[in-house]
Amino acid sequence: MADKPKGVMTAILLERPANVDYRLLTERVGKILEFNLEAAERHEPIFPMMLPAGGDLIVGMKIDVPYPDPLNSLAQFAYWWPNALADVARSTSHVIVHCAWSEHSRLDAHIRHLVLVRELVDQLPAIGVLWGSVLMQPATLNGEFARLQQGELPFSVWVLIQYSKQPNGNILISTLGMRDFELMEIETESTLPLDQTFDLVRKFGSYMLAKGPVVKDGETIGLTETQRIKVRHTRSFRPDVNENVYWLELTDAPSIEKPKGFFSSLFGSSRKH
Repeated sequence: MADKPKGVMTAILLERPANVDYRLLTERVGKILEFNLEAAERHEPIFPMMLPAGGDLIVGMKIDVPYPDPLNSLAQFAYWWPNALADVARSTSHVIVHCAWSEHSRLDAHIRHLVLVRELVDQLPAIGVLWGSVLMQPATLNGEFARLQQGELPFSVWVLIQYSKQPNGNILISTLGMRDFELMEIETESTLPLDQTFDLVRKFGSYMLAKGPVVKDGETIGLTETQRIKVRHTRSFRPDVNENVYWLELTDAPSIEKPKGFFSSLFGSSRKH
């Protein structure tokens, strides 16, 4: 029997403890998310949340303490939220929301979870949302949801793009979150400006989320009308990842060193690109 797919889990950081109006939640998204309407109508207006939906169970737990893990490392990449750490420091409570959405693809699972979380954020005194490694304000979540309604995938809600500058001035990029869709993470070293590099990574990542693992090692794809990029399947430069990634060739001479030695020889290529 195949393993069940990994579920989707988010944390909603609250300014103060609060509960959910399950009747309103059901009216707004119950049919879309296939709630067991009778069970949802009977739900007491308190946590824990236990909502049968589409053959699975949505579970929500409210914990009336600040989110326990340090968020510094995630906040530094939340360029859309410059005051992230100061704002989330006001949080006195948080809600963890999980569902397997096991009858759906991982993309559809994330879309359904986004519909759910957006409605919860609309009801609750939310300061921010932590989705995997992505930390965002409610306004950002709502903006990305609007993109989804216009037919664009809200890549920035689900996948964190990390970046740093190399000594030679190149931009080094890596993602966190593609594995939640059962895809390889994305890495590149780029001579392009940061905003252009971000845009290319987002476009490639969105393409992969929509199409699945269709880009082969060494294949060249067009992400813009004028630019075609070669994609390699190569070993991550991050030792903690220790697996293959999609490497976008955005420089002729990458300076980053890939891990070498026993594990890279055993599990993957030690080549630079």
